[in-house]
Amino acid sequence: MIVEQYLPAFHYGDAVSNAALALDRFLRGQGIGSRLVTLTCDEGMRDRAVSFAGHRPDAAAVKVLHFAVPSPLTDFFLEQKGPKAMLYHNITPARFFVGYSDFFVRFVSAGREHLGRLAGAFDLAVGMSEYSAGELRELGYPAVRSFPLLADLDAYGGEPNRPMMKMLDDERRNILFVGRVIPNKRIEDLVRTVFYYKKFVSPAVRLIVMGNTRSLPKYFHAVADLAARFHLTSEDVLFTGHLPLDEFLAVYRSADVFLSMSEHEGFCLPLLESCLFGLPLLAFDAAAVAETMDGAGILFRDKDPARAAELLRQALEDGELNRRLRAQGAPRVERYRRQADPAVLAGWLRQL
Repeated sequence: MIVEQYLPAFHYGDAVSNAALALDRFLRGQGIGSRLVTLTCDEGMRDRAVSFAGHRPDAAAVKVLHFAVPSPLTDFFLEQKGPKAMLYHNITPARFFVGYSDFFVRFVSAGREHLGRLAGAFDLAVGMSEYSAGELRELGYPAVRSFPLLADLDAYGGEPNRPMMKMLDDERRNILFVGRVIPNKRIEDLVRTVFYYKKFVSPAVRLIVMGNTRSLPKYFHAVADLAARFHLTSEDVLFTGHLPLDEFLAVYRSADVFLSMSEHEGFCLPLLESCLFGLPLLAFDAAAVAETMDGAGILFRDKDPARAAELLRQALEDGELNRRLRAQGAPRVERYRRQADPAVLAGWLRQL
């Protein structure tokens, strides 16, 4: 068997790219022919993939499309013969971008349209969560299965950046959220909760938002302005941007709790990362969040800042609850390792 994985973009630190790399490594380790094909690629990743431009597809290969955005790969897969599979990473609904970016509204709407066009093009369609698999079934995709997003958890065992850890090690409790600063992540709800916590519970608190701030500047500036109107400084709300791995690890190791107010997630890898680092986990119950948490942490459905701040207080200050939440991480990670066995996915591809 030969497997060709196709991606619209191949970026360092990107969850979709990392999932493709993880599958590629497994296939090669099993002696299975494997290559990654991408439309665009970061300079430092060019040795791991081939460019779609000028690529001659192998007629005998099982072709796998990682679908998350509209791209010319849609027409390519509609034209291809032979065994084909889709790995669906989900698309953020357009409603989240209304008022922030007409381009993003059009872009994600086009993604939904492309997803519909591809409904009959694959022998196998795999949602990276049961939530995503359900969307495929609603669109009429045949042979739909679910399989967790592949992640190389061993990559998190490196040495953290010690100066970064020292900077974050003070009297403040570090409340962490990890993800791109875009509207579906609802960073503004995190800011409101931290404002309430700082004013009515304890001033010794810091919100850390670790993720790309450049995806949608209008939204980032709106959130930053909200923080400023609440008189929250950069010491109170810290936007790190995209970080190198050692600083990324330092932030996770310095965090006291992970808090998510996101309203749309196709899987949400940071929830699993938080379990790996033994963080108490609090998350708004939306989309695939509960599925990914799988019993690790506390789910809530009321975003009232007072209620959310009280949950935070309990998770941080109630010693027994804190220990119980931290202890839930390791079993969840072990369940994930069993659920995300790439041999299962490779077996499905072999059957096509």
